[in-house]
Amino acid sequence: MNERELRVLASMKLLSYFRQQQLPAECTSREDIERLLGLHAANLVRASFDAPVRERSGDVYIPRAVVSEVTAEGHSALARARRQQPEHFDDMPARQPRARRASKTANEGAEKGMETVRAPGEVLVLPRDSSNS
Repeated sequence: MNERELRVLASMKLLSYFRQQQLPAECTSREDIERLLGLHAANLVRASFDAPVRERSGDVYIPRAVVSEVTAEGHSALARARRQQPEHFDDMPARQPRARRASKTANEGAEKGMETVRAPGEVLVLPRDSSNS
């Protein structure tokens, strides 16, 4: 891998790390904050950054970043990276599946005077309130 590819891989691994964390999450590593600036500019994460600090030596750095979200674009970029280089993302769990539509039996219940209420991952069929009809 060339230097550019290594930088991209390091950024994708950082993105993967934040994807697995409970957000918001704080970052204080200078190298990781540099990567987060790029991920933020590419709209792969939403993050806030502390104001830059100038050291006596003249070096300027950002002491802290707080990642609040991995965006949909970030999830897509991770999925692409995983497909293209699976050997680097073996430890990355697959994205949680989206909620599915109500089943046919639940829909049939709705047609028979029942109201379908769907919570993430489950389907409940409750009697309709006859006072509202």
